[in-house]
Amino acid sequence: MLEDLDRLADKVHELARLVQSLRTENQQLRSQLVQAGGELDAMRHRVDEAGRRLDVLMERLPGHANSSK
Repeated sequence: MLEDLDRLADKVHELARLVQSLRTENQQLRSQLVQAGGELDAMRHRVDEAGRRLDVLMERLPGHANSSK
């Protein structure tokens, strides 16, 4: 009977360690997600800016009509 309780206690302790490990990993993943979201926003801004710059350059091309848009 005591052996069964000892095994159960060991399993409960292992489960508690696993839960703590998963909480830590979850916090790290949330942090990475926030960072990736910031990087994505920065990249979107850069792409938008590049598109605007391309539009300006295309307007300056010879033979480009302003009314073609």
